[in-house]
Amino acid sequence: MAAPRSGPRTRERARTDAGSDQVHSWTLVTSQVISTAWRIATASVMVALLFLTTTLGYFRRLYIYLGHWLKWWIGYLQRKFKRNLSVEAEVDLLSYCARAWKGETPRAKLMRKLPEKLLFSQGCNWIQQYSFGPEKYTGSNVFGKLRKCVELLKMQWAEFSAMRDYHKRGNMCNALFSDALLEYKLYEALKFIMLYQVTEVYEQMKANKIIPGLFRLLFSRESSSDPLSFMMNHLNSIGDTCGLEQIDMFILGYSLEVKIKVFRLFKFNSRDFAVCYPEEPLKEWPEISLLTENDRHYHIPVF
Repeated sequence: MAAPRSGPRTRERARTDAGSDQVHSWTLVTSQVISTAWRIATASVMVALLFLTTTLGYFRRLYIYLGHWLKWWIGYLQRKFKRNLSVEAEVDLLSYCARAWKGETPRAKLMRKLPEKLLFSQGCNWIQQYSFGPEKYTGSNVFGKLRKCVELLKMQWAEFSAMRDYHKRGNMCNALFSDALLEYKLYEALKFIMLYQVTEVYEQMKANKIIPGLFRLLFSRESSSDPLSFMMNHLNSIGDTCGLEQIDMFILGYSLEVKIKVFRLFKFNSRDFAVCYPEEPLKEWPEISLLTENDRHYHIPVF
């Protein structure tokens, strides 16, 4: 019996089945590759996100640490070098004096009242015509410059008052008078205190209160009939074209509450050889001595 022959349909079906198996195999492989790639990509993204989160957290902690560290160092350096600061941020003059001069001594009370009196008596603009020696006009900058001068005087006053050793105090004086800029600022602070004292007594005179005789003499002059004319015609020239006149010496001693005893060498063997500024100081005021040859240039005797 003859075997059946495989016809064209049988061979075509075999080829079709083989092709289907091959497609299925490639689909399976592709699916596995895509699945593996997706798992790898997902894992990589998760690792990257974890790394980024950790890095951001680290930098945040580092930023906070550096901020605290920098703040501490700034505070430390400010405390350590506070006295070396020559220029600070602008502050209100009235609040500054109230904060810096908290004591109840006559000097502290005077310094707290000083800027307010100058600001509000006769208007607040006339003080802008104050001259710093050869610097004739500073405008609104006058308050900042005067503040620094007064602050320097306060610091020097405290340091000298605390120094009990005469040799060390002498060395401090030598250092002070060898610094022209420092000496100049102290002079301007003293001039400002004199101006305040004149303004204070002028207000008392307008209120019909009793005032010292030396101030009556001052206000009787046409060139110093009020604080403004005193500043413009006399005080502004001090340190530039002239020194202290006798009446200025009276005002200086009265303002500082110091008895200034001057030995006038050109008046030797006369009743005017030794004079005091003011003439009738209070007993508790300290006394300092000066020598002069012509009532213009003064020398400090060292005993």
